[in-house]
Amino acid sequence: MTSRISRRTFMRLIGAGVVVGSGIDALQLVGPTRVYARVRIKTRAHEEERNVDSDSVFTLPFTASHVAVHWEGHHDALVRVAFDAGAGFAAASTVLHDEVGEQKNDGRTYGAVMIAGGASAVRVVTDRPLPRLRMLAMVDGERTVTYDTVNGVLAAPSLPAVISRAGWGCDESLMTWPPEFYPIQKLICHHTATQNRDPDPAATIRSIYYYHAVTQTWGDIGYNFLVDESGRIYEGRYSRPYPTGAYPTGEDATGKGVTGAHAYQFNSGTVGIALLGTLTSQDTTAAGRNGIEQMLAWKASTHGIDPNGSNRYTNPVTGAGTTFANIAGHRDVNATECPGGVFYQTLPTVRNDVAAAIGGTPSPSPTAAPSPTPTPKPTPKPKHSPSPTPTGGANH
Repeated sequence: MTSRISRRTFMRLIGAGVVVGSGIDALQLVGPTRVYARVRIKTRAHEEERNVDSDSVFTLPFTASHVAVHWEGHHDALVRVAFDAGAGFAAASTVLHDEVGEQKNDGRTYGAVMIAGGASAVRVVTDRPLPRLRMLAMVDGERTVTYDTVNGVLAAPSLPAVISRAGWGCDESLMTWPPEFYPIQKLICHHTATQNRDPDPAATIRSIYYYHAVTQTWGDIGYNFLVDESGRIYEGRYSRPYPTGAYPTGEDATGKGVTGAHAYQFNSGTVGIALLGTLTSQDTTAAGRNGIEQMLAWKASTHGIDPNGSNRYTNPVTGAGTTFANIAGHRDVNATECPGGVFYQTLPTVRNDVAAAIGGTPSPSPTAAPSPTPTPKPTPKPKHSPSPTPTGGANH
């Protein structure tokens, strides 16, 4: 049973000793009655466009928590940004590519979301002239909190704890695409190419959400789930409303998975799980690995997926098919560095861990040193650029 309560009642319940929580934390506590906070945080955003020949400083209208830059053409340009939070510009950082934006094929290069740390100015340095570079600055804006009381635990015991969209402060007014559902065939691992040792993962997820949903016009965040360095799992792509206190599954009531926008031409019938951070030259944390393995194990067990298998994938929308690992890295299906070279080399271990968790037979451990990272497969390009209107999972 679920009921909406006022803030005054909420404070009285705290005084009376009733269990209070938000997202997954409430379910980890003991007691017949729980109070859940549903948080919606609107993203305040500002975007400015200009041509940048070599060096340009953008003065922001507010202090930004995160920024992202994207520009026309020049996919291989070396772009660096430096932030000034009041004490002068800090050392510049290289702009990595946003893998979800790479799917747009609209002639623009999308940089990954970067933590700005309260910057009021951003310097952009490029090794070549960049036409129509846009600087997107973001920070948390208006915060709305409502409270629900719940009797009993509603989560399925085998489903890992998942922080709901309401739990990380998702502004659902930005979600503009109609969900599509298909049987789950494959599980695809990603990294977000954002900062490691992130001090506020939920804020980063909110910025990624705005960047994907609004700037890139996907209408929602691209990933089905995200995992931070502490091992917390976050609901990504919207699937359906869930009862208060229930963990989100990313599926409809019949168990079909919602289509995301995480792997071009391989979105339908797959689950995209992204580790927060950049795993090109370092691995994820032990907690992060445990978190992604928990979600992989639950999905594999629920949908009869062999973690060490390589079965044929058939796109349920286009009918195109190919064979690749059931637990794959993004680079196995698209031309991308994702999920990072170091983490990608550990996927055999991840598959074995998942197989052991669900009672399968692990593959023999390799005795030789890992082979070099394979060259990513080229990504087929569409004949026409996607429409500038929100497309959700329309790139299939």
